[in-house]
Amino acid sequence: MSKRRREDRRQRRFLGTFSWPDDQQVVGELRLRGDGTLLRVHSDRFLARIENGASIQGHAYSGEVLTLIDCRSPGTGSTTVRDGPTIYSADVFPHYVAVGHRTLVPSQPCIRAIQFTATDLCALFYDFDAFGHVVDAKSIMDIVLRERRELRPVETGAFPLVSYFTGKERVVGIPTEIGRISVEHRPAYNLGGPQGVYIKNRMAVAIEFLNSICFGDSLDRMHAIVCFLSMAAGRTQGVDEIRLLTSEGRESGEGPLLLHASYPPKLSTKSDSHKPHPADVPFDPINYRVEFEAALADWIRRHSRWRFGRSRYIDCLRKANRYNADRLIAAANMFDLLPEEAVPVPGELSADLASTRDACAAEFRKLPLSIDRNSVLSALARVGKPSLPKKVAFRVAMVESKFGARFPELPMVANLAVKCRNVLVHGSSGDIDYARVEPFIPFLTDALEFIFAASDFIEAGWDAARWNSEGHGWGHNFARFRNEYNPALSQLRAALSA
Repeated sequence: MSKRRREDRRQRRFLGTFSWPDDQQVVGELRLRGDGTLLRVHSDRFLARIENGASIQGHAYSGEVLTLIDCRSPGTGSTTVRDGPTIYSADVFPHYVAVGHRTLVPSQPCIRAIQFTATDLCALFYDFDAFGHVVDAKSIMDIVLRERRELRPVETGAFPLVSYFTGKERVVGIPTEIGRISVEHRPAYNLGGPQGVYIKNRMAVAIEFLNSICFGDSLDRMHAIVCFLSMAAGRTQGVDEIRLLTSEGRESGEGPLLLHASYPPKLSTKSDSHKPHPADVPFDPINYRVEFEAALADWIRRHSRWRFGRSRYIDCLRKANRYNADRLIAAANMFDLLPEEAVPVPGELSADLASTRDACAAEFRKLPLSIDRNSVLSALARVGKPSLPKKVAFRVAMVESKFGARFPELPMVANLAVKCRNVLVHGSSGDIDYARVEPFIPFLTDALEFIFAASDFIEAGWDAARWNSEGHGWGHNFARFRNEYNPALSQLRAALSA
């Protein structure tokens, strides 16, 4: 595909009129681009400055109704020609643009469903038997051609070909706290002819809400599903073809609103080495449907409390095979962002220790404000609460309970990773020789990331023991970590004992 054609696919233009905040109608050009959308307007009247976060309505000359959501503008300008009129102009950068047959009011609860596609849906929902090719089509050609032969004679040859789609569009449908989540086939086809025939498929996710919700809430729920898909695929997902189904559209029979995001979630890496393989991903929704449905429902149920830690994990995934000290620190800090129910229960202090802690805190509060005073008070407040090493060890135990001896000395590896994090954050080397360990930063980072994500899925109901009993290649970050673990552990042991 030529560079120009690629650019045309990423950019779409609308010419039309737009309602400016000062109640005047202005002429403008809206360009939907993959690297940031831009609206440029012109008027012979002064243009008031728009407020950050405002929405703008527009009508394209081609008939579409446009809603620009969460807009930003650097201001307005003007151009004056000698002996001529003054033309006012402004640039507007909307974060989202809804295109359809009606306007969208973001603050109103009018959205009943949201649909979108993601990069690796076909690998995550590997519905192999939905499409196929008949190996020996001779025996069915008379049935296939019966209707057409009523119109005219149709001859068959020695090697007929028949391809098919079973017609079962829905792959899974799961009720969850945020709505009913379904994954569906969306096949496209032609009617055939001398140039041939085809069936092409894309898969889409739909979230049907129990009650209509506002625009921001629908995006939050979509991003929750995208987070799950990214963790399940082992790489961040690109999102495309977002559609909003409104309650008004259902009543009028109108189609969905197409939503263009200026900065949509993007694929972390296009490298084939990180492309998920259906045999390596953690879940198999086709053959183990009950397990998957229960796990997704539970994962969603916990997302509001886990979202900060999971977001940091997605940030790590986005770096693909790029490792540095910052990624190790981020991987360790994910465990500090876990909710209370996901970490060890705080230990109960003895009466003497508790009273001593409280007395020390009272004395330090009497001192003038300073960094050292506040640091001591912060440390005293954490006495008895689970530390980062304890939180990591708690999640390691959950992984070991399912993987058994597959990862020997995993507690040691995880503890060493946390010590390296402390070196990088606090500067104290403690009881490790950081120079010897530094070459293993990628391995230690992978260990923390694996422990976090695997324990999250295990808690949701993933049958990790079954997955571990199967052979796997390199088509998922879990599988790659498992294959590389023993060789890396042997090298780490040798470096520590040298």
